[in-house]
Amino acid sequence: MLAGYYRLNDILKEIDRNKTTVLRWEAQKLIPKAKRDSRGWRCYTEKDIKKIVNKVKKTKYFRKG
Repeated sequence: MLAGYYRLNDILKEIDRNKTTVLRWEAQKLIPKAKRDSRGWRCYTEKDIKKIVNKVKKTKYFRKG
């Protein structure tokens, strides 16, 4: 992993959602697209994580109703 970057699991712990959900949000461009490390794994900066977590909490996890 790149120094100063975090994995998808770090986001999942913060927002209580599964990997498939976060990947779908990324595909729908609801959250920023992840950078990739040399192995092709998703990695996020602390700023990315804060932005995603704040957006998810602010919009009640993108749930309707």
